[in-house]
Amino acid sequence: MGVNSSFSLLNNRFVAVYGSAFVMVAVLFFASSFTKRTDRDLRAKEINLIIREMGHRLLLQAGDRTSRVLPVTETKEGTFLLTFEKELVFNNDSLMVLSQTLLPKTQFPSGYTVTVHDCLKAGIVYGFQVSNTSPDVLPCKGRGQLPGCYTIEITFPDLYKNDENVEQKQAANDLLSVENKSITLDRLEANPKGKDFKMRIFDNPFFIMVCSTMLVLLGITFWIGRIRKNVTPALVQHQGHAIFTDSLLEGSAIGKFLFDVKGHRLLLGTEVISLTEKEYKILELLNKNFGELIPRETLMQEIWINEGVFTGRSLDMFVSKLRKKLSSDPALKITNVHGKGYKLEAA
Repeated sequence: MGVNSSFSLLNNRFVAVYGSAFVMVAVLFFASSFTKRTDRDLRAKEINLIIREMGHRLLLQAGDRTSRVLPVTETKEGTFLLTFEKELVFNNDSLMVLSQTLLPKTQFPSGYTVTVHDCLKAGIVYGFQVSNTSPDVLPCKGRGQLPGCYTIEITFPDLYKNDENVEQKQAANDLLSVENKSITLDRLEANPKGKDFKMRIFDNPFFIMVCSTMLVLLGITFWIGRIRKNVTPALVQHQGHAIFTDSLLEGSAIGKFLFDVKGHRLLLGTEVISLTEKEYKILELLNKNFGELIPRETLMQEIWINEGVFTGRSLDMFVSKLRKKLSSDPALKITNVHGKGYKLEAA
């Protein structure tokens, strides 16, 4: 039994160490496949911020300095929807000038279209088009719109086209570069005098990157093996809280709980209570403002800022779940001030 246990332990360490190394190689190998999505997300976020700035300026021009611009949503690829908290009044020329200033058409392959919709009647009350391939369509200049519930939709037909073209061009250049290098090496093999020049391959950045990556993986492999051999996570009791000796733990005390911020969990003695992403964000915000009332609008704006449509019922549901997870400490409670907001306090 002792021999079998030793072999089992050795095999487990071998699998852990080399499995980790294999995963890292796989991550490096497949990282390029996510580049396109990352570039698109960055592009979408940039447009989102510009459109929010457009909404902000429209409110200022209307003399409104208190109401909010609601989260901008991408309803479908290349189409963004700008909505407002209250009624809006604007001038057609102002919207046109803001669009052309913040969204110059030279940055978009086929330009874009702006349409203003009536929230109640679901109809288009105003719109215009700027284009790089045909004359701009800019109707109804000098007119103004009456106060009303409006949403502004901005559509970019080829928003991500530049990113795709750049990627295709880069892929073609890489392929051509590989073919040229192959032809050059064949010629060097045929010419003995050219053997001295083979050493130039070590000046290739790609070759250096591959070698460096292999050395780093080798070092990490030995490091992981060493750490697994000498370090065992232990559970230490301190002032009634369960504190893991793992150096990755970061948290603060909330009543009888230890709030592990990095691990998105609550620790109470030997009990570990996992939190969902929304529960964690709500608790973190309440804890930062312990004892203070946080308005419902603030909570919803902070928690659902990038998710478009949301309701107060969603907030109430997550707070209810969070209360159940905090019930192990009767002195700790989330108080609801009806119609206003929530606060975290100790009895």
